[in-house]
Amino acid sequence: MITPQHNNQPVESIASHLGEHVTKAMEATGVAGASIALIRDGEVAWADAYGKADVITGRPITTDTVFEVASITKPLFTYGVLKLRDTGVLDLDTPLNDYLDKPYLDDPRINKVTARHVLSHQGGFPNWQRQRDDGDLKMYFEPGERYAYSGEGFQYLKLVIEKLTGRPPLDVITELTLEPFGMAESDLVWPSRRSSPPLALGHEKDGRPRVKRESSEMNAAASLHGSPTEVARFMTWMMRDDDHPDALPASTLEEMLTPQVPVNNSQSWHTEWPRKDADFSDTVSWGLGWSLEHQPGAVGAAPWFWHWGDNTVYFNFAIGSRESKSGVVVMTNSAFGYQLWVDVVNIALGGDHPSLAWVADVYSSKHRQ
Repeated sequence: MITPQHNNQPVESIASHLGEHVTKAMEATGVAGASIALIRDGEVAWADAYGKADVITGRPITTDTVFEVASITKPLFTYGVLKLRDTGVLDLDTPLNDYLDKPYLDDPRINKVTARHVLSHQGGFPNWQRQRDDGDLKMYFEPGERYAYSGEGFQYLKLVIEKLTGRPPLDVITELTLEPFGMAESDLVWPSRRSSPPLALGHEKDGRPRVKRESSEMNAAASLHGSPTEVARFMTWMMRDDDHPDALPASTLEEMLTPQVPVNNSQSWHTEWPRKDADFSDTVSWGLGWSLEHQPGAVGAAPWFWHWGDNTVYFNFAIGSRESKSGVVVMTNSAFGYQLWVDVVNIALGGDHPSLAWVADVYSSKHRQ
């Protein structure tokens, strides 16, 4: 974990080291562009950008350039859901089907799925239905039985929010998160409804930029577009201890960061998951929305929260701590961008971060399929 000595290093020193290393690492791995934001004392202390937003035109990445944030959307969406819970709109442990006029799926197990199951990936769903052989959404185990990473569950919860509020979930989550957090250049759809920020195009393994897909429909698990600076700004709201009217209270933040379910590195990438053997981690678990790092056998809120994002040509990593009020966000626009994560986190934060080994195991496992 982070040491006080490392956390007290001058930001300028860390920035210089990051800049030198990232530039060399991008050349070695073929990553087109990267952008990084550093959190210190609960504030965004520094940001910089490297490389190209589009290798064809040569357009550079700046700290204002937005990326597909991918799965780091999930913690932001969760923050909004917990605001709704705290104001009595829904309960985390009420079956979601109780809020709907008809069952979401023709499977009796759907009647047991709660918001807590969804936010901690215990709903029984695959990651995405399109990854199944027949393309149909199915459930694979009893809700609450185990962990299996799933974006589909978040889409289910989005539908429930629409029913309960009578409003488009896009508007609800924007008002609960992006607006109060000051994320003026971020949006949950593309093109943005809120501003006209420059976009980093994703680049394939052969280095070619991919044509950007447009969608006016929010994906609760993956559609946030933003910069590391603005995602880091959201993370600072995870570190607050005051009574700001737009912030979740400390008790809710601690609930968000309390382990809900143990995890292993098999995840739901395997067609036969969870029957595939894999050891459970004693230092990585899942809270509500966020992945967590903690000491073996620890109880209560975890000291570190983190998440990665992978939209195949955008690879991002975010990690922060309520205890030290520090963190870092790195975003890349290349299929090999995940190769930058470990060194960026180590240079920015120091210490031992088992999340990096865990997610490396996931990718090793995933890419063997």
